[in-house]
Amino acid sequence: MDLPADVYYRVLNIANSYYVLLDRLKIMENSIMFKAAIKDGQPHGNQLNDPTAHKAETIIHKQEECKRKITAIELTWKHLGPVYRQFINQHLFENKPMESIDLSMSIQEKEDVKKVFLVKLAKNLNEI
Repeated sequence: MDLPADVYYRVLNIANSYYVLLDRLKIMENSIMFKAAIKDGQPHGNQLNDPTAHKAETIIHKQEECKRKITAIELTWKHLGPVYRQFINQHLFENKPMESIDLSMSIQEKEDVKKVFLVKLAKNLNEI
């Protein structure tokens, strides 16, 4: 099954940013846990619109989306064999060129593994 171009590039970008997503999630969690509100001497919280609650909802939504992507990547990656996992890790997560990865696989097999991984990831992300 070939992916439509827009889905292919969206899923490829998500797979390529696996380590970035992990770092982003850690930063978001630390910003929530260790960041105190700035004291400016002005009263807060008596407005019709509560900006603190809105900011918290936005952060929680971003966290959930980040966790959803990470979970989909890990679930897809977990079902591969050890050699294929190593290839996907080096090629997609660490962004090494396919030709420079020294594994007992042909170029065609590497392309097939990448294609199967991206299709399964698209399914896990509900893109197709």
